[in-house]
Amino acid sequence: MAAKDSNFALLRCLRLTALLLFLLPLAVRGEISFGLELDDIQGPDWQVSEISLTLLSATPEQAEVALRIGTLQLPDKQGEVRNLVLGCANVEHAADGWHCRTGSVQVESSPWQAQDSGWSGSWLADGGIRLELPSLAVAGGRVGLTLTSDGREWDATLTVHRLGVRQLAGMSGQAVPAGWKFGGRLSGSVVLNGLSDTPRSARADLVIDRLDYTSPDDTQIAQGVVVKLDGKARLVGGAWQFDSRFRWPQGEVYSEPLHIDANQSMLTINAAGRFSPHRNRLDFDSWSVSLHETLSVSGTGILDTARWTFNDLTIAAHSDSAGRVYQTLVQPFLIGTPGDDLQVDGRIGFVLHYDAQGVEQAGLQLYDLAVVDRLNRFAIQPSSGSVAWSRDGEPPISRLSTAGISIYTIASDPFDIRARVGGDRVDLLEPIVVPLLGGQASLESFALSGMQIAGSKPQWTANAALRDVSLARLTQALDWPPFTGSLSGSLRDMRYRDQLFEIGGGLEVRAFDGAIEVQDLQITNPLGRAPELRADARMRNLSLAAVTETFAFGRIEGRLDGDLDNLQLLGWQPAAFDLHLFTPDGDRSRHRISQRAVQNLTELGSGVPAGLSATFLGIFEEFSYDTIDVKVLLRGNVATLDGIARKDGGYYLVR
Repeated sequence: MAAKDSNFALLRCLRLTALLLFLLPLAVRGEISFGLELDDIQGPDWQVSEISLTLLSATPEQAEVALRIGTLQLPDKQGEVRNLVLGCANVEHAADGWHCRTGSVQVESSPWQAQDSGWSGSWLADGGIRLELPSLAVAGGRVGLTLTSDGREWDATLTVHRLGVRQLAGMSGQAVPAGWKFGGRLSGSVVLNGLSDTPRSARADLVIDRLDYTSPDDTQIAQGVVVKLDGKARLVGGAWQFDSRFRWPQGEVYSEPLHIDANQSMLTINAAGRFSPHRNRLDFDSWSVSLHETLSVSGTGILDTARWTFNDLTIAAHSDSAGRVYQTLVQPFLIGTPGDDLQVDGRIGFVLHYDAQGVEQAGLQLYDLAVVDRLNRFAIQPSSGSVAWSRDGEPPISRLSTAGISIYTIASDPFDIRARVGGDRVDLLEPIVVPLLGGQASLESFALSGMQIAGSKPQWTANAALRDVSLARLTQALDWPPFTGSLSGSLRDMRYRDQLFEIGGGLEVRAFDGAIEVQDLQITNPLGRAPELRADARMRNLSLAAVTETFAFGRIEGRLDGDLDNLQLLGWQPAAFDLHLFTPDGDRSRHRISQRAVQNLTELGSGVPAGLSATFLGIFEEFSYDTIDVKVLLRGNVATLDGIARKDGGYYLVR
C-alpha cells in the first residue's frame, strides 16, 4: 500500500503543475513571473507540505518551471523527503502540450539518500502527463521511474539496478539483526497500471544476485545465491488474479541442519491463484515446488490471511530418487539416531489434505523402496504398495509387499502386509507371515495408538509366534555356537512405549525336546547404539543329549532344568546373570556322561587342565552319574561357580 499511496501523491502534484502550466499561455503577453503556493495535500497516512510552483517566461512558447516541496511524509511511517526541487530551465510549448526534455531533480534528504539527477516530462493538452526519472541514486544502486497518465488511466514502470539488499532492508524498516553479515544486489523492473486511485494490474521481473549472509552462530549461511522472481497480477471483480514464479538456480544455503546447493538441485516455485483483500482470502488454484532431480511437490489451497491459517490445503509430492530426498532433506534431521546412516533407493510419493482442523487425509506410495543401514543393524529390501490414512471415517485398506527385512544378521524372505490406518490407530487386518530361517515368524496381531494426540507418545501391543525356525541358521546368523533342531514358540502381550520393549506374557519356546519360557523381557532403546536387555528364563526338561550335541563339550544324557535370573545384556553382550542348571527331581531317564564331558567339567570347576584324571579316566568312554548341579554368578567380567556342597568344603558340579 505504501508504493500505491506515494504514486498517487506524486501524480496529484504533477496534475497540479500541469494545470498551472496550461494557464500560462492565457496569461503571457510578454515577460512574466508567476508563483503559486499551497500549504499541503494529505491522505490517510501521508502528507505533502510547503508546495510552491514558480513559472518564469519571456514568451508564450517557453518557460522555466520549478516545483518545490518542503516535506513529503511517506506512508506507513517510512520517513520523509525534505526539500524536493523538480525544475526545468526550458519548458517548451507545442500543439499537444508542454514538454521538458532536460530537467533536474534535487532532494536534500530522504530515506533513500540525497538526489541530484535529471528528469524529463510532458504535460499534454488532453490532460495526460508523462514523467521520466531515469537514474535516481538509491541503496547504492540506480532506480528509474516512468509515469504516464491520460487523466484517468495511468502506468508506472520502476526499474532498479544493483540496489543493495542490506540497505533496502533498513529503508523498509526491516533492519538486519545485530551480528549478521548480509549482502546482495537487487535488479529488475516492476510495471503497474491503474485507473484513478485504483491499481488494476502489475508485472514484476526481479533478480537478486551475490546474496550472502551469515548468522552470528553460523547456523544460517548463504553463499553466492542468485534468485529470480517474475510474476503478473490483475484486478478482476475485486480480487487480484496472480501467476508467479520463483527460481533459485545458483548458490548454496545452510540452515541448520539442512544444506542445499542450487548448483546441484535448482529450486523452482510456481503459484497461481487469486487474492481477495475484502474477504481476507488467498486462493491457490495451483502451486508447485520443485527441487531438481530430488522432489516435486504441487497442490491447491485456501489461506485465511486474517489468521494466516489454511482452511483447505492439498499437497501431492513425488520423487524418482528417494535416496536424494533422504540425503538432502531427511538425513540432516536424523544425526545421532539409528536413521542417520542409511542407503536409500527407490521412488516415493505422498498426498496430504488439510482442513481447518489439521491433517484430514494422507497417503503414501512406495515403488521398490529399499532402506539399508550402513552399520548393518537393519534393512528393508525393495518394497512396494500404498498406505492410506484418514482422520475421520474408515480409510481404505493399506497394502505393502516387501522382498524381505533384516535385523542385524537375521534376514527374512518376502511377505505382505494388510492393515487399516485411521485416526489415532494402526490395526493389522490379518496375520503377517514372514518366512524366516527355514521356518516362519508370524505377527498374529498388532495395534498402534498415540500417533495423533498432542503430547502423547506412540505405543503398541502385539502377539507373535515362531514356527520351526532353524536353530542352526539362527545361531550362525548371530555368530553363536551352533545349535541343532528348530525353534517354535509364542510371544504374548508384547508392548513398546518410551523406547522400552517388553513381553508381558512371556516368550514360550519349544527347543531341545523341552520347554523354555522367558519372563519379564525388557529391551531399552532396542535400535540404539547401546541397547540394554533384561530378562529371566525357566528351562524345563531339556534333553542333555540334544544340548551337548550342539556344543563341542562332550556328550551327556539325561534331563536338565535351569533357572536364569537377572540376565542383563549391554550392547548384546552379557553383563550379569544368575544361572542354576540342575537335574530335575524324579528324572528317570538314562544318566550318562562321556569322558570328554567329565574333563571339561573338571577344568570348569577347578580352572586347571585335568591331566592327572585323564590318565585314569582314559580306561572308560563314559560314566553314569546321579545329579548335575551347576551355579554360575556373572558380574561384569567375573564369573563365580558353585555346585553341590561337599563335606570337605568343596563342591560337585556332577555327582
